[in-house]
Amino acid sequence: MLQFEGVVATGSAALDSGIGDTALKTFNGTTYLYTVTGPGGGVAVWRLVEGALPQLVDTEYYSGTITFQVGRSGTPITLAGTEQLVLDVNMAVGLVGYDLNVDGTLDSLTETGSLTGGGDISAIVQVSIGLMDVLAMAHEETGQIGTYLVNQDGTLSLAGLVSGTGDAMQTLRAGTDHFLISSDAASNTVSTYRIDSISGQLTEIDNGSALGTLGISTPTAVETINAYGKPWVIVAGAGSNSLSVLQLNADGSLSATDHILDSLTTRFESVQDLEVVDINGRVFVVAGGGDDGLTLFTLTPEGQLVYLDSFADTLISGLQNVESLSLAHVGDELQVLATSQQGAGVTVITVPVDNLGIVDKGFGAVSGTAADDMLSGSILDTALMGGDGDDILIAGTGATTMSGGAGADIFVMQSGSSMTTITDFQPGVDRLDLFDYLLLRSPQQLTFTSTTQGARIEYRGEVVQVQSASGGTLTSADIFGAGFDGPDHIPVDFGNFGGLTPDSSDGVLGPITVDSQSANPGLSDAEIKFTPVGGGTVSVTADDQGQFDLDLPDGTFPGRLDIIKHYSTASKEIDAMDALQVLRISVGLDPTWGPPAAENLIAADINQDGTINALDALAILQVAVGQPTAHEPQWVFLDSNADLSGITKSNVDYQTGMDVVAIDGVITADMTSILLGNLEAA
Repeated sequence: MLQFEGVVATGSAALDSGIGDTALKTFNGTTYLYTVTGPGGGVAVWRLVEGALPQLVDTEYYSGTITFQVGRSGTPITLAGTEQLVLDVNMAVGLVGYDLNVDGTLDSLTETGSLTGGGDISAIVQVSIGLMDVLAMAHEETGQIGTYLVNQDGTLSLAGLVSGTGDAMQTLRAGTDHFLISSDAASNTVSTYRIDSISGQLTEIDNGSALGTLGISTPTAVETINAYGKPWVIVAGAGSNSLSVLQLNADGSLSATDHILDSLTTRFESVQDLEVVDINGRVFVVAGGGDDGLTLFTLTPEGQLVYLDSFADTLISGLQNVESLSLAHVGDELQVLATSQQGAGVTVITVPVDNLGIVDKGFGAVSGTAADDMLSGSILDTALMGGDGDDILIAGTGATTMSGGAGADIFVMQSGSSMTTITDFQPGVDRLDLFDYLLLRSPQQLTFTSTTQGARIEYRGEVVQVQSASGGTLTSADIFGAGFDGPDHIPVDFGNFGGLTPDSSDGVLGPITVDSQSANPGLSDAEIKFTPVGGGTVSVTADDQGQFDLDLPDGTFPGRLDIIKHYSTASKEIDAMDALQVLRISVGLDPTWGPPAAENLIAADINQDGTINALDALAILQVAVGQPTAHEPQWVFLDSNADLSGITKSNVDYQTGMDVVAIDGVITADMTSILLGNLEAA
C-alpha cells in the first residue's frame, strides 16, 4: 500500500538538511507543506498536487536577530483572521511568526506583544471553544503551560499558567468539555488538562494509573482525533518503541484500548513522530523513527490498530532516522510527507484511498460493498460478507462467519470470541490477524491442524476454522508464511490477565444495585460479564468507582449478568472469629448469634464444594492470619430474588449471576453480594 514516489528538495542545504518540523495548511482547497530547519536555515513552502510530487512555491531564510535563535518547529495558527506560521525563537518575548498569504507563500515576520511566559515556545496548539479562541503554549524557559485568549484585534490576553512541560500538544473534545493533551520526552510525561469553557484556564487531570500501566517511555509525539463517535489519543514512545491508543472519557480520564511494540516486520523503533488522519470515516495512522522506514495502520471503531503495511528505507528514499511526518489527503491519495535526520529534502510516499468503503458493525448478516470495507461482528452470531474490495473483517464476541470475497482481505480475530469461521481464505493474498490473542507472538504457539477443507487453529480456548477459497488443505505456511506480520500487541486490560487475580478492593455486603449508567459502590475493579441469549460474552472491568460500559448495541437483548470480584486483604473483613463460626456450623452448632441465614451458609462454604466442614474453617483461618490457601476468598453475586430456602450446611447449592435484559445498552439489576469467608456481617 505504501508507494514510494520520490524525494523533493530546494537545492539549498540550509533549507533541505536538518528539517525539524513539517506543517500543513489549506487555502482555497489547496494544501501547502511548510518545512522548517533550525539556526542558519529557513522555511520552504510546497504545494501538494494529486498524482505528482510537491511543487516548490516559496522559500525564506532566517535573518536579523532570529537567524541563530530560532528552533526547528513551525505551527500554523490564526490571529484575528491572519494566518501565521509560528516559530520557536529562544530570546523572543512575544509570539514570532511569518504571516501567510492565500497562495501559501510567506509574508512578513511579525511578533505579538510580550507573553507572560516568554516567546521561547516548545509547543503550541489552537482551539475554539464556543466564541472563545484559545492558544495553549508550552513556555520552555519558565517550565509553564499557558493559555491565552485571542482578541478580535489579534492581540493575546493571558488566561492562566500551570506548571508543566511539553514538546507536543493537541486538543480534543470529550462530552461537553475540551481537553489539552501534552507529551514531553525530556520529562517522560504525558499530561491531560481540562480547558475551562469560560475562562480558558487549565486544570490538570490525574491519569497516572491509566498511563503508568502501559509503560510508555520517552513520549515523542501525541495525536488526537474524534472518530467513530469517540475521542481518541495516540501516544508515541521512543524509549519503549511503542504506540498507545487511549479513549478520552467525558471526565478527562483516559482508558487504554491498545498498546503495540515494534517488531521485525514493522518500522517504528525509537519512534520520533506519528500522524493520524480521517478520510471519509476511515482513520489512518503512520509512524516512523530510528528504524529507517514507516509503518501504516488503520484504527478500528474499538480503538485497536490494525497493521496494513511497512516501507523500509532504500538507497534513494531518504528515510534514515525519520524525524517528522505530515499526512495529507490529496484527491484520491493519502500523501505521506517525511523528513529524516540523515537525508535531505522531503520523502513522498502515497497510499491509494480512492476505493474506501463503509465502516459497519452489527449482528446477523452484515454486508459490505465492492469497495474496501471495514466490518465488525457483535454480541450475537454474525455473518460478515466483504464483497470485492480489500476488506477488513473483525470478529465479534458471538460466533462469526467471515467471507472476504475478492481482493486482499484481513481477517481480524478477537480474544474471547465464540467460534470464528473464515469461508474463503486466499493464501498469499489474504491475512489472518491474531493480534488480540493473549501473549501470542509466533505461529509455533498455536495448535494448528490441517483439514480437508483448510485448517483448524486453536489457542487458549480460541478456535478459528479456516476454509480455503480454492478448496483443499491449508498449512501453517499457507496462512502465516514465515511468521506473523505486524507489531506485538500488549494487553491493556489486566482484569483477567491469563487467569491471574486482578486488582481487588473493598465491596459491599448485602443488597446492591448494578447500574451501567452510574457509579456502583462495591463493584470497583470487578469484572462485569454479560452473555446475551444466543451470543458471546462481553466482559469489561469496572473502574475504581464501580463504573463500567459494556458498549452494547441499541436494541433489546435478554441475557445473563455475572460479576467476578476478588477480596481485598486490606479490608480485614475476614478474621479468626469467622473461622470459629464456620467450625461451630460444621459440628452442628449455631453461630454465636443464633441460627445462620442462608447467606451465612453460602459465606461459610469458602471452598464451594457444597458442604460446610472443618476444611472451610481452616481455609478461612489461613486467610485471617495471612497464610497461603488453596481457596482464596471472593465475592459472589446472586439474584436478589433467588430462592435460597433449600440451603443447609450439607447442601450449599446456589447459582451466581442473574437473568437480565439490556435495553439500548443499559443494564440495571438488584443483586445480593456475599463475601465468602465472612460470616459475621453476612
